[in-house]
Amino acid sequence: MPEAVRAPRTQQQRRDETRRALLDAAVESLIEVGFARTTTLEVQRRAEVSRGALLHHFPSKAELLVAAVDHLAEMRAKELKAFSAQLPADNIKSAAGATARTEAVLELLWQCFSGTFFQVAMELRTAARTDPELRPVLVGAERALRERILMQAKMLFGRDVAEHPGLERALDFTLQFMIGAAMTAVLHKEDARLRDLIDDFKTLFPTVLTNATTKRRAAKKDIR
Repeated sequence: MPEAVRAPRTQQQRRDETRRALLDAAVESLIEVGFARTTTLEVQRRAEVSRGALLHHFPSKAELLVAAVDHLAEMRAKELKAFSAQLPADNIKSAAGATARTEAVLELLWQCFSGTFFQVAMELRTAARTDPELRPVLVGAERALRERILMQAKMLFGRDVAEHPGLERALDFTLQFMIGAAMTAVLHKEDARLRDLIDDFKTLFPTVLTNATTKRRAAKKDIR
């Protein structure tokens, strides 16, 4: 049987492949050698593309590295969407008081902060403190990322939690807690203690939701 002839790649496909190669190379470099040694030349070398191709997609190092974080976040979002089909029903109560689905979603969120995505994000956050070019780009990207996380969380948690008036504030609290826990994990490697803290937070989450709602209502009354 003759081998099927593959259609030639379109110009757009070639561009997409080049962009993907650059982003993968940037992530790889940030993990292996850190921000300071992740130069545009280093990324170009790893991706095996021309200087002109790199500059066409990413005119500056800041834009390249922030796009790498967004690239990782998008990949993780696709994984979470796939996992959503396997989540428990949102009406099954756990021993801790939250639903089994809520606990499963919180576990998925924690996984986002205990892998490659967080390592790269932490590298850029540290560098952005003193880098005037990187900081505004990263701040804008993180704001957009927060909105994406909120939208996806509403889909993952199920209707009861998604429609809860305290969800947005409770999710901000959750993200800040997990960022701190993940930084501790990187430095101290206290896996057992952090595992206990994450499990405790799952128990506390219904209370966090309730308290967030109470504060939201109180703020509205003050405005009136």
